[in-house]
Amino acid sequence: MNEYVNPDHSAFAEWGAAYVLGALTPADRHAFEDHLQVCEACRLSVAQLAPMPGLLARARPVIEADAAVTTDDGPPINLVNLVERREAKRRQSIRRRVTVAVVSVAAAVALAVAIPAVLTPDVSAPTATVALAPVEQTSLTASVDLTSVHWGTAITMDCTYPAGTSAPAYPANATYYLVVTDTAGHESQVSTWQAVPGKTITVNAGTATPVDQIATIEVRNAAGDPVLSATV
Repeated sequence: MNEYVNPDHSAFAEWGAAYVLGALTPADRHAFEDHLQVCEACRLSVAQLAPMPGLLARARPVIEADAAVTTDDGPPINLVNLVERREAKRRQSIRRRVTVAVVSVAAAVALAVAIPAVLTPDVSAPTATVALAPVEQTSLTASVDLTSVHWGTAITMDCTYPAGTSAPAYPANATYYLVVTDTAGHESQVSTWQAVPGKTITVNAGTATPVDQIATIEVRNAAGDPVLSATV
């Protein structure tokens, strides 16, 4: 089964930290775990955030003691207020530490990604570039760069729908899908977008299928009919 970024990825993109901290409800956790089965980006995010609970477990909140108003024959008369204030400070301290930990992990991930990009600029050079041809009459045009990476193939597509043109079967502002088929005949939907007249839209996607095992790339409409196609 090919792995790809699920079209519903945006609904779960920010759930990674809450998942590793155990802060999701049972229903949300179940939904997120189902999403992880089909979304490589979220699996990578969870793997990068996995050390966070251990870091937070070593973080102890510092609580300042407030002055107690005491009496000679019993506990402080402001005991309830003291407990409430200390609990509020404890929660605030934990929130600060969680925020710092999340930001630190995100910064470390960003640095790890940025450094190889600076040191090895040739990695981003496309392995192959293909122009998609129309299957039927359409104003939509697209070209695709395929770049071999260690996890499969990075895909960058430039898609244009010229202003002032139209095709009844393939209207502007409609939803389109990018589909990759491998040499074994397995299909993967790797991205979705809307065509905007007069605009060139760049779509970034990816597939676990290596470049040399990709047979065809197609743009399809919402009904699943091919609009543009190319053999790799």
